[in-house]
Amino acid sequence: MLDRMNISRRLGVSFIVLNVVAAAVMAACGVSLAIISSVTAKNSESQDILADVLALETSLLRQNSQLRGFLVTADPSYLKSYYEGRDDYDRASRELEQQLADPRMVGLVRESREATLKWRADWGDKYVALVKAGQRDAAQEAIRRAGKKVLVSDAVNPLREVRDAQHEAILTQSKTQESVIFWGWVALALGGTILIGLALVLARALSQSIAHPIVALTRATAR
Repeated sequence: MLDRMNISRRLGVSFIVLNVVAAAVMAACGVSLAIISSVTAKNSESQDILADVLALETSLLRQNSQLRGFLVTADPSYLKSYYEGRDDYDRASRELEQQLADPRMVGLVRESREATLKWRADWGDKYVALVKAGQRDAAQEAIRRAGKKVLVSDAVNPLREVRDAQHEAILTQSKTQESVIFWGWVALALGGTILIGLALVLARALSQSIAHPIVALTRATAR
């Protein structure tokens, strides 16, 4: 095909072909980078949510343990830590709900909050007030009789579902990222190979279609 064109057109076509291939390689790499960037952002978001969930679980367990410590010793330091755990939970719960986009996950956080408020009303705040009123023995006996009822499991379990969902999301997103990186390298290697091969082929074709006629013309002229 190049043989039927003049020199300027041959050079123009070769330049366009090389640029089209280079643009295709760049586009493939650009798409890969965009996907990787998106997945990285989602992973970062999932990590933040996971950190908040763990903070909520820790604050719930802290409230439970500090309540028991206060019931046994009536030491105000336990009570201070109890209230700090309560405040930490309330703050982290609000922040977590704002981060979540999945209605099901939001529902689980609200379920945990409702169970937490119920636990405080039935056990935490109620028996703290009882000890403050000088009825520590009665509070201790009530807690002993309650057994597992005083645990914060109803508030923790919904959070564990959110935590498991985030772990699964991070795993899935990481696999997607690995796959995109692999295919990005494949596209780069394949595109680079094609580009170099095409450049060599076009260089040879142009050499044959331009240089050879000039050499033949020179020889004819010399003769």
